[in-house]
Amino acid sequence: MKPINILLLRPESDDPSAVDQSLGARLSALEGPASSDLRVEEVSFRSDDPGDMERQLAFWQGKVSGVIGATNVPQSTRLGELAEQTNLLCFVANNNPLVWHGRGEVFHIGLPSIQTALAVASLLQKTRYRRIFLLHDQTEFQSRVASSMETALRNHGMEVAARSALFDGDFEPVREWQADLIYVVFSSESKALPVARAIRRHLGDVSLLFGRSLLRESFLSSLADIAGETWFVDMFHRDGAPSRDQQHFAETLSAHGIKVATANHGFGWDAMTFCARALTAGNGEPALAIDHLESGVALEGVTGTCVFTPDNHNGRAGFGPTTLTRWYQGCLEEV
Repeated sequence: MKPINILLLRPESDDPSAVDQSLGARLSALEGPASSDLRVEEVSFRSDDPGDMERQLAFWQGKVSGVIGATNVPQSTRLGELAEQTNLLCFVANNNPLVWHGRGEVFHIGLPSIQTALAVASLLQKTRYRRIFLLHDQTEFQSRVASSMETALRNHGMEVAARSALFDGDFEPVREWQADLIYVVFSSESKALPVARAIRRHLGDVSLLFGRSLLRESFLSSLADIAGETWFVDMFHRDGAPSRDQQHFAETLSAHGIKVATANHGFGWDAMTFCARALTAGNGEPALAIDHLESGVALEGVTGTCVFTPDNHNGRAGFGPTTLTRWYQGCLEEV
């Protein structure tokens, strides 16, 4: 069989999500379950130049059958449009349905916010926490996450309050509400850390919960001077028995200096694996690969199972692989 040629595309930036996704995808291509007969070219595009992504794809048109985007939602949406125009199988790791928008070539494997909210609410229902304060970033995405979370928590019998980001000195409403747990709904480490420190100054050792996008080495290191109970939404069983693929994934990252596998590492790894497997099943032809993916075949990855259909190019069902992880004395342990 002829080699499968895939393009790995990422923006020229130090955004940790893109960095982790591209590393996960690159390591999957080198040592993952679909690495045989796989050739990957990695290129970057300028985020400040709207036409640079299109130029990069134009250069590789006819030389690759698929493209993996380590890209944010607007970039992934544009990449999907270009993939449709150039007949490339495209995988990205976003959970926003606008990324797909009915384009046959595009598959996205992020965990939808509503599914995550339901899973987190179900898990928190089994804990001692009953009064949850949601402190969220003012971005459109995090506001939607907080809204989904608030609804799910209420439906699971918990008392909930929510508001957008507080600044130092404006914590009296939170103190008066007497939360058991404050869920800091942020994606940006530079924004979340000052909020967490302010919470500790004003509210003491109230328990904190952070989203899975902040569960990475740099943020954990920054939390070293913040005492108290700290949890994360996660997608891995940190101290359980991993599957063979998850163990290989973690060992591969560790061999390359990554102590804490992030969700974005996993999304990049699975996007590359799923794309390669589909193109292999389709003998390198994107149209046949799409037929294979839409057939309902179950794709098992380190981030869980995806089953795609013509009506669903996200492929996540139920709660997905959502867990709660505690950061305690320099170690991660499953709650």
